[in-house]
Amino acid sequence: ELPLDPERAARLRDEHDLDAEIEAHLAHRVDDLMAQGHDPEEARSLAGALAIASGPGAEVAGTASNLGQRLGTSPRVALAVRMGSVRAGLPDLAAAPLSGERTLSVSAVHADAALGLFDGFRVMPTVGGLLALDVFGRASFVLLPDDVGFADDARAFSIGARVGLLRESFTLPGVSVSVARRFLGEVALGDAASGEAAEVRVDPGVTSVRATVGKNVLGAEVLAGVGWDDHGGDVTFGVRDGLGAVVRGSAPVEGTRRSWFVGGSMSFGIVLSLSLEAGLAEGFDPFAAYAGAAFDPSGSSFFGSLGLRLTI
Repeated sequence: ELPLDPERAARLRDEHDLDAEIEAHLAHRVDDLMAQGHDPEEARSLAGALAIASGPGAEVAGTASNLGQRLGTSPRVALAVRMGSVRAGLPDLAAAPLSGERTLSVSAVHADAALGLFDGFRVMPTVGGLLALDVFGRASFVLLPDDVGFADDARAFSIGARVGLLRESFTLPGVSVSVARRFLGEVALGDAASGEAAEVRVDPGVTSVRATVGKNVLGAEVLAGVGWDDHGGDVTFGVRDGLGAVVRGSAPVEGTRRSWFVGGSMSFGIVLSLSLEAGLAEGFDPFAAYAGAAFDPSGSSFFGSLGLRLTI
């Protein structure tokens, strides 16, 4: 084996030291960005948009009252198809981390199913439905625009239960509270390996609580509600080194936000109804260390949905 030329050996050592220095510098840059709140803010905003897109408004389209049971003990079944859209602000990662903000619309298609398992208790002749119970599930296909940095569309699945406080009567509105858990796969915004300055990847899970009140007015059910979403999951943030390599860092991220919505539904015959909902989801309070200026995570998002429900 021939000995290595001393000059070449020194050059290789210098190159190795330079590579190590670049890698350390970029890793430090990722740590700095995360310490300043950049990565959590981007991730929370992205997870928040996905959460509203996969679960807008009331969990059972167009109604605040529980489904209840049919004659006997067999559950009442509701099947629905909904189309919705969310308009939200997200960070622009095309040039540099948090170099700006993009407002975009995220659309989704939902397939819902719900079962009425218990009619609840009647506490007075005209007051019933206390602790009535429905269970529900949803499959959502979230359409993410690829021209702003999303690589693929997203899919989400939701399961949950709705508990009644009041069943709608001639004098009283229907009131219910629901809890759902939403599961989304990994979603990526930006791709540093393809030339963009930064990227964010989130793998969120969302717990959603909805309180809804509704009343039939002139043949149409009018409803209003408030929601609370708790986001959690891991996030990966990456930056380019200018030479084609990408340095990434990971951390957990959490956040909560409220939403407000109103809607209505109109019945056609006995079993079919058409529903329309619109609402606003509040933004997030910035982390104390957040140093971004161009992207404002506290901005609100607007959403709406149109649904067709079959109840048998």
